[in-house]
Amino acid sequence: MKKILMQFCKFSMVGVVAFLIDYGLLFAFTDLLHMHYLISSMLSFSVATVFNYIYSTKYVFECREEQRKAGQFTVFLLLSACGLLLNSMLMKTFVENMAFHYMVAKLFSAVIVSIWNFISRKIFLEEGIKERLFARRQELLRDR
Repeated sequence: MKKILMQFCKFSMVGVVAFLIDYGLLFAFTDLLHMHYLISSMLSFSVATVFNYIYSTKYVFECREEQRKAGQFTVFLLLSACGLLLNSMLMKTFVENMAFHYMVAKLFSAVIVSIWNFISRKIFLEEGIKERLFARRQELLRDR
């Protein structure tokens, strides 16, 4: 339990920096460059995702070096694409259906998407997690 708490703290630190990148770029693209908030949100999210990948695989999740080089980025991008879709749907809902300012909507979206990011990356990227989940599933099936 202590290990996962420490891991979540590291994930949170990387996430805060990624959020600041995302939030800052969202503002710059929307208010300074006059882009539509959904396009701005997608672009800022994508830049923050690349930052997040680099630092998450280096400092947060236990990933094998060969796994990092061979296909891990693809898995990360697929998980992030789901996060981007979730973020876009939430932004649209909060702004257009609930009349939130786009910067406030981003705060709520970021919290929800962060939960998705941690759980999905923990399951699909961390070394050995799939094997442990499979073994646990097998135990549960045997105990029936």
